[in-house]
Amino acid sequence: MPSLETRIAALEVENTPAEPLTIIRRFVTPGQPLPELQGLQDNKGKEWLRQPGESEQGLIDRASLQAWRSTGGVICLAERPCHRYPNRQAS
Repeated sequence: MPSLETRIAALEVENTPAEPLTIIRRFVTPGQPLPELQGLQDNKGKEWLRQPGESEQGLIDRASLQAWRSTGGVICLAERPCHRYPNRQAS
């Protein structure tokens, strides 16, 4: 019987998505509009702040290119809470 490592490696190869997948966790409040992202953080603690003039999608794209990616090709990013950003109004 193959070792556990060999079986896990085989499963990861079989279940790797065709294209990289980015998952973004957001903070939402029912009944309130969704504010634009001002910053993201990956599972390893690396952070990206939105640059002046950068679009929300630009921030996501930049973080997705630089973030830690799991063996299966998945990136998990989380919105950073608003108290971390001096330019963002807390509600």
